[in-house]
Amino acid sequence: MTSYPVAAQAPFEKSSRQATYLLRVVLIAFLLRAGGMVLIHSYRAHLENDESVHIASSLASGQGFSNPFGQNTGPTAWLAPVYPFVLSRIFVLFGIQTRAAIFFALLLNCLLSALTAIPIFFSSQYTFGLRIAKWSAWTWSLFPYTMYWGIRSIWDTALSTLLFTLLFWFTLNLAQSSTLRKWLLYGLLWGLAGLSNTAELAFLPFAGIWICYQQFRQGKPFLRNAAAGAILFFATVSPWIIRDYVVFHKFIPIRGNFGLEFHLGNTADAMGIWQVWLHPTQNFGELRKYQQVGEVAYIHSKLQEALQFVHQRPGRFAFLTFAHFVYYWSGAPRPEPFPGILELKFFFTLALSVLGVWGLVITLRQRLPGAMLYLLLLLSYPTIYYITFPHARYRHPIEPELLILILFFVSQVGKEIHVGNGT
Repeated sequence: MTSYPVAAQAPFEKSSRQATYLLRVVLIAFLLRAGGMVLIHSYRAHLENDESVHIASSLASGQGFSNPFGQNTGPTAWLAPVYPFVLSRIFVLFGIQTRAAIFFALLLNCLLSALTAIPIFFSSQYTFGLRIAKWSAWTWSLFPYTMYWGIRSIWDTALSTLLFTLLFWFTLNLAQSSTLRKWLLYGLLWGLAGLSNTAELAFLPFAGIWICYQQFRQGKPFLRNAAAGAILFFATVSPWIIRDYVVFHKFIPIRGNFGLEFHLGNTADAMGIWQVWLHPTQNFGELRKYQQVGEVAYIHSKLQEALQFVHQRPGRFAFLTFAHFVYYWSGAPRPEPFPGILELKFFFTLALSVLGVWGLVITLRQRLPGAMLYLLLLLSYPTIYYITFPHARYRHPIEPELLILILFFVSQVGKEIHVGNGT
């Protein structure tokens, strides 16, 4: 495919006109998501197996951050803390696990998903110009695929996606800025992201090195500001890590259930998908083991089982890792009520992945601003899921950037067709 430089496009003036435009995008996105939630009655969700809900219920009832499976099992580090704390405040206002509380929790997720259009707009504008920025914001607003997790899931997915997209935009912005205030805000945002979704921290060192390299090339001082941002990041996450150590007498890097996650994707019977039937929310025997030995010992035992499997069957582990990689980008198979739905989902998810990667290749070829950062994001963030297991929810935090790359690819195809027609 022939490369075309992105045409210079005058950005919006920093005025109320830009704010009004983005407000309209967000408002329409929110109304569509809220309307979809009401239309499909997702607020009638069954929450028996939702660890976020159970922890939030314990917080709202004064039992602290505990009981991830709805039974009195004591303190937990099963999940990162931010979303359960937010959800617990909704339960305090509207009642624990009441329909009204679930309605407003989903409404909040719809709002968070809609707000994601703003950093999408600015990230896209930085690299691809105003036209692709508008396409990206409106596509995120209107495309049903982008609405699903805001409408259906009482989980941190919408919050994590908003924070991660904000961080991607801030990373691009910091490449040209050396102000201390922005670095401090960047460190704080990374702390909140880590306390919401620890997997996002895989991108942190790459983003930091990319910023410092960009500023080094421009001859700007960055060490003092970068150190200040790093200090604020550690100051943000440290209280929770200290809490975990005090409660469990063990260093736990924010969230402590990796051993089970690793085990659920790596057993002799594993086929590359999430073995949900081995999870304590689904398996009464596993829940009893958890209750009998406690969370730390239970997670440690699952980690040892998984490591023993890897040691004894390295070839099988390599195969499963490859399967996780394939399913992450093409969609993991799951039972569907109607024939053809699984194949359609597979084709759609894989097509989005291929188009996004193709858009990335063109971006790198044209050496557009921030092109390498897109590559680093797609290489770093998913890696934890290659060795554990894939799930559609785990891909959502990077779908804003994939969407931007897809729309850039479409714009380049449009130019090819335009040139091919001689117009």
